[in-house]
Amino acid sequence: MVQPLFERTSMPYRKALTELEFIGYDATLPPKLAQFRLDLRMVAARIAKFSDSALGRLIPAPIRNRFALRATTWMVTKSVSLSLAAFDLIVLTSLIQISLALPMGFYFHRMATLGLPTNMAIVPLTGVLMPVGIAATLISYLSPLLAKLPVMLTALTLHAIIGTVQHFGGMRFAEIRTAMPSLVLSLFSAATFTFAIFAMRRHRALAAASLLLLCAAAVVLTLPPKPELRAGAAEITAIDVGQGDSILVVSPNGRTLLIDGGGPAGPMRSDLFEVGEDVVAPYLWSRGIVHLDAIALTHAHSDHLGGLHSIMANFKPKELWVGSNPPTADYLLLLRQAAQQQVGAVKMQAGDRFEFGGLHFDVLAPAIGWQPVLRARNDDSLVLRMTLGGTSALLTGDIEKRIERGLARNLPHADLLKVAHHGSATSTTPELLAAVHPRYAVISVGYHSIFGHPKFQVLSRLSEAHVQTYRTDMDGAVTFYLDGKTVQPMATH
Repeated sequence: MVQPLFERTSMPYRKALTELEFIGYDATLPPKLAQFRLDLRMVAARIAKFSDSALGRLIPAPIRNRFALRATTWMVTKSVSLSLAAFDLIVLTSLIQISLALPMGFYFHRMATLGLPTNMAIVPLTGVLMPVGIAATLISYLSPLLAKLPVMLTALTLHAIIGTVQHFGGMRFAEIRTAMPSLVLSLFSAATFTFAIFAMRRHRALAAASLLLLCAAAVVLTLPPKPELRAGAAEITAIDVGQGDSILVVSPNGRTLLIDGGGPAGPMRSDLFEVGEDVVAPYLWSRGIVHLDAIALTHAHSDHLGGLHSIMANFKPKELWVGSNPPTADYLLLLRQAAQQQVGAVKMQAGDRFEFGGLHFDVLAPAIGWQPVLRARNDDSLVLRMTLGGTSALLTGDIEKRIERGLARNLPHADLLKVAHHGSATSTTPELLAAVHPRYAVISVGYHSIFGHPKFQVLSRLSEAHVQTYRTDMDGAVTFYLDGKTVQPMATH
């Protein structure tokens, strides 16, 4: 695609720069290019007059005139040649960005906005890096001492390339995170790319139209799609994040809340896999969700907090809801990130009540005056009861027996129970089940959990209470729709 475009634009003019002083070459070119050469000679002659007057009488006139004209012709030729090279670089970089819009959106859910200036700096530097790198390698076989200069130039060029990438990549609007393209949009984008390849060698109007369509497809890919939501109903989805928690809540008015972001359990971290970036975010993007109204952290354990860093960066929430948590390193990092992104941190405690897009929330824990210790505990958990009309859900975080029994004394019925602590025997007490009397329960747990979750006694209690129980390790992501009258579960399997 690029070569035919250059053949129509810059290459003829680059060819016309050859032997600009040779007038006889004009006759072999189309009239437009012959006129281009004539205009350049006129510009060079005009500049030569100024140069001639500047040299004065120091040099004989014939030599002076010839020198001035040759010098200005060379200068004009090189200036135009550099302008054409810059044009080629801009066009090439732009076409690469536009052509990669679909695969970047499909596989990486991102669109680079500063790719053009970045590549314009990197491509020339790469042109320097290759020869000096080869020279440094070859000379080093002969003499390490002589190779120091090319090695130094290679290092400087590499630092310049890396510095350029880091500078532009660190800017706030360096990229746009995009949702999963729809099938129709993907087919349209692929079709425009194919059409541009074949149309580029056809009529100019057809080639121009194909480029406009290709640009339009790239722009449309960056536009936020309409999220896949059920109108008029509230949604609670337990996302399958393995041994951790991440719950998407959508209000009847379409407001979105993510409670916890999953993460590695305990010290089991990986630089190659991050639950928020690699599991939760792709799920949200696949639903057409590119922005969250709020995120909530139940407590500061890594399997709840770990993924929220990337979620906050990718989905730009307005608020971060927290309870009472100890000042652990990860928790303080999350608060600093929220401050940097101008995300309002909202501290909640028992007794708080508020509306969220048509949903009513009651905060049941932590208790007023709850004092965390130095390390995060399950009982630090933020406990929320969500109500829509005559339907409700109890979202318990990881609270254990002591907090459950305290809540059970005054806890009203809830249709849906998010089972605390992944089905551990420390939670889901008979007192809680008797008070809540849920119809449905969901357990967020890893497949073949190393902790043995969910425990047999917990599953037995749920079964004896006639609670229809879903598990993310067996059912995948599980969604519940609340319409104010009924609750409808839906497992993905």
